[in-house]
Amino acid sequence: MRTPADDPRYQPGNGRPRRPYPHSYEPSELAASKVLKLRRILHRSGIVDLIEAQFAEQPGPPGYPIRLVLLGLLCANYERASSNLDDAFEIITFGTSERLQAELSIPTCDIEDQDAVNALYNRFHRAWTRMNRLLDAAPHQRRSRLPRAAGRKIAAQWNGKSGEQALRHLEELANRLVTAPVRTAFAKGLMRHWRGDTAIDTTAVPTWARHHTRKRSALEVSANWHYKGGGDREFGYSATLAIAAHADPDRAGRYPQLILGMVLHTPEKDMGRHAHYVSAVLAQLTELRGFTAADRAYTKLLPENFHRPMRALGFLPVLDFSKTQVADEAERNHQGAIAKVGRLFCPLTPRRLLDLYQQIRSAKNERERIPLREQLQEIESYALTRKDTLDDRGTERFSCPATKLNCPWAQEREGRGTPKKKRPVPVVIDLDSHRARATHPAARPTVEPPELPPDDRPKCCRQSSVTVQAHVMPRMRQELPWQTPSWALAYQTLRAHIEGGNGRLKSVDSALHARERRQPRGRVAQTLLSAITVMIHNIKELERYLAASKKSAVTGLDLEASDVLPPYPTAGETATPSSRSVGISRSP
Repeated sequence: MRTPADDPRYQPGNGRPRRPYPHSYEPSELAASKVLKLRRILHRSGIVDLIEAQFAEQPGPPGYPIRLVLLGLLCANYERASSNLDDAFEIITFGTSERLQAELSIPTCDIEDQDAVNALYNRFHRAWTRMNRLLDAAPHQRRSRLPRAAGRKIAAQWNGKSGEQALRHLEELANRLVTAPVRTAFAKGLMRHWRGDTAIDTTAVPTWARHHTRKRSALEVSANWHYKGGGDREFGYSATLAIAAHADPDRAGRYPQLILGMVLHTPEKDMGRHAHYVSAVLAQLTELRGFTAADRAYTKLLPENFHRPMRALGFLPVLDFSKTQVADEAERNHQGAIAKVGRLFCPLTPRRLLDLYQQIRSAKNERERIPLREQLQEIESYALTRKDTLDDRGTERFSCPATKLNCPWAQEREGRGTPKKKRPVPVVIDLDSHRARATHPAARPTVEPPELPPDDRPKCCRQSSVTVQAHVMPRMRQELPWQTPSWALAYQTLRAHIEGGNGRLKSVDSALHARERRQPRGRVAQTLLSAITVMIHNIKELERYLAASKKSAVTGLDLEASDVLPPYPTAGETATPSSRSVGISRSP
């Protein structure tokens, strides 16, 4: 066999760049320490025990151990960024040492005997196929494309009530794989500097199958077109991901940025429920709650599917709005106040300030938005101030901005009530004190309301405070007002984290976007293999963080006697909000 040393095509100075030489037919041996580390994290996920319990109920011989199939897939993904069965079989059978094969009871054979290799691989493949059939909500043949009508029926079983139990079980198994390194990081104290901020997004997971046609369904019957932000589309599944992030840029590098949860699903199906599921699992693993950023696709979801469940868990959504949500047609009046972009404004707010929201939304880049945001700060004097937080019914109390404005109606209202002791207006102002400058009457904007009797004035002007129910602007209300400097800092920082996480998942080291490295067909296979890819990504992220912290990447993830591994929550715990204490991060 020719080697790069004696092949002139790979020598420098011959007019051709040096290229990587093809691998030999003999697989390289994976270090036993890495295999054992992956095995320990796999068993911490609990997926091996759950699947073997299902296998025990089936008749017939036990067959090839499913734990070795999953371990082989982990090793292949870790070493070669591949989730194909042939790579997993090769690395677990011929890429491990003899001592490790004896310790883990790995079946092996002579690599020179092709019949023995084929027979052992058939056992390996049958174990994988058996697991897929046990977890499949709608088993069917995948060797040829079904008629379109038959394919729609199978897809309806996956996304309907008949397959809901199998789908929830599959989501739990996949998320157990993803969160196994996350739970290890919590147990080792590696996430102690994380404040609870997250970012949620949906990314494309292409499949090894042609798309649907008018007459024939794809081999991946529950897959569909995933539409991207730039107008491009890709056939496959969508993966809803939640990543550990921070709204304060000063906290960069103080914790590993792990993928905290993943759900693989049909594109544009139950996006709100999937985001709530990964957040509910996270809520049971930690008591930290912070800001949660999502793009405009989540803002448009129904409030009962995304906004209200996320707030019930204790997370604070940080959302962006579309042009239609900011337009003049979207303005409403609530108890006389102007309801716009999730906030309530005085009915006497100048029109030029309200129009700044549309100008910011229409701006092409951040350079055009920054001066508009500076002008928008004038509108803060007209915004109603929140007095109390949400009560059990979801209502809030907002007060008139009389303390920030010079309003004749407010002065007349205060004169009719109980006289209050007022301090004299200072003649000398401390210009170095921001509070002294802001509270002086000369610094407040003055409004000129029309001549109206008190009974004809808006309700928010007749009384000092009003009650705002939960159904008022449920999609747009958020802790950080839209397009304020604190909102821009938090949203842009959190969104950069999730986009960077998507980029790392689709890099050459993880290759989530490479359909040729994830060829097994079926919803079960694609879900588990995608989860293994994200799990390995988390493990490598922990190894990079440990190496940067001058710690061992091999033994740094081993649990000691004092380390407490958080248990994976049950289905009932993820369906209801956590009753534990909540610590809210207000980093900006």
